[in-house]
Amino acid sequence: MLAWKASRVDLLYDFDRAAFLFSPNRTVQEYVVKNYAQADKDAAERLIAKWLIPERTLRTERSRLMASLVPTLWKEWGEFCNHTGGYEKEYMWIAACDGKTPPHLWHSYFSGHTKVLQKLACRVCSKVLGIGSAERSWKKFKGNLSAERSKLSPKKA
Repeated sequence: MLAWKASRVDLLYDFDRAAFLFSPNRTVQEYVVKNYAQADKDAAERLIAKWLIPERTLRTERSRLMASLVPTLWKEWGEFCNHTGGYEKEYMWIAACDGKTPPHLWHSYFSGHTKVLQKLACRVCSKVLGIGSAERSWKKFKGNLSAERSKLSPKKA
């Protein structure tokens, strides 16, 4: 538990930076292309190490996998930002800006031709980062966890 508390802030920071990089929204993309920093790339690479490489992988194998996955991600990200490769169709970008398609679903629909970007972007963009969003998500369960229900015996619940 203590290890999670220590790394939680860094992990949320990585999610935030990587979600910013992988947003299909045109306005966000233009800003990211002009202003992204090495810290953004480092955050995405840490998430690759956490999610795309199995935990029990040997150190030498881990570094070999990272050496192949990281350049692939940045090549695919370049195509994503420049609207080339599999991203040249205009209807994709209309769907990205319509406000109805969440970024993680956009990537699951339109990034299927990529090896690394789709997996990472879907996972990063689907996370709830802000406390307001988390509270709205938990509001659904409020009725299930009422005071009356907690007083019921297991047989009646």
